[in-house]
Amino acid sequence: MENTKEVVSFGELRAVTDDTKPKVPRLAVVIPAYNEAKTIAEVVKGAAKYAEEVIVVDDGSTDGTAFVAKAAGAYVIRHPTNRGYGAALGVGITTAAMNGADVIAYLDADGQHDPDDIPKVVAPILRKDADLVIGSRFLKKESKEKIPKYRTVGQKALNLATNVTSENGISDSQSGFRCITREAVYKMDLKDDGMGFSSRMILEANRLGLRIVEVPIEVRYEGLETSTIKPMRHGTQVLASIIRAVRDDHPLLYFGVGGLIITLIGVIAGLYSISQFIAMKALPFLPSLIGVLFFFLGLISIFAGIILNSLAIRRNYT
Repeated sequence: MENTKEVVSFGELRAVTDDTKPKVPRLAVVIPAYNEAKTIAEVVKGAAKYAEEVIVVDDGSTDGTAFVAKAAGAYVIRHPTNRGYGAALGVGITTAAMNGADVIAYLDADGQHDPDDIPKVVAPILRKDADLVIGSRFLKKESKEKIPKYRTVGQKALNLATNVTSENGISDSQSGFRCITREAVYKMDLKDDGMGFSSRMILEANRLGLRIVEVPIEVRYEGLETSTIKPMRHGTQVLASIIRAVRDDHPLLYFGVGGLIITLIGVIAGLYSISQFIAMKALPFLPSLIGVLFFFLGLISIFAGIILNSLAIRRNYT
């Protein structure tokens, strides 16, 4: 029987196999990049040791990132304008899946992540223990200590916001070093073009009942420009994405809590109007109007939440 060469996910497992042997999952590595010409070649070459295909999505760079990545051996997809981190990852991951990758890993282009950690991040999927693996900077003391303090505070806040809605207890919800199966990619609705993509992926995995595993990874910050987006803007985008996810997946929580608050305001204003009428024999116009308006708006919001929540439950089970 004719032998066919097949490059597998772990560098040490590279081998020539024939059709009588089990197929080893094909690994692709996606690298979103925006003005990372200084570091992209090193990251591409490091990832290529383990992957059959390295895909770089150049998100509108102006410094020659696409040219450098292609020269390093990557398959390059170039956006003519900067569309955002989530848009770049979405295009890259979808392309990898459509190109036949069974397992898709992705990491940052700035050199923060060590490509030699790819086997560690891929391993739980190869063992069939996970559908999504997150490389956590907070599970290893040495890595945790390298993270700037202002980032640590922000990460904890974003972890809390993500975990409140997902109930997964993820230690690093914003990690940009992950691995996911092709089947999970096809199931997920990853419709966030910005920095909220990472949290959205966790929320989608939770909604679909997918298995999430975290593994410790190495990180490097010293001497690197590790963010092309301001931390405050990053946090705002993530929180906005989480709120949209709550609205879409948990409408009773989104509309119900707000509706309850509005209804209570209406009740309080109504009780105040009644007390004034008893005392003064005159009905105050503004408090009365607020009471009636808020009471009925609140009830409408609550009922809308109940109806939309039933539709969301039906969608999740179809």
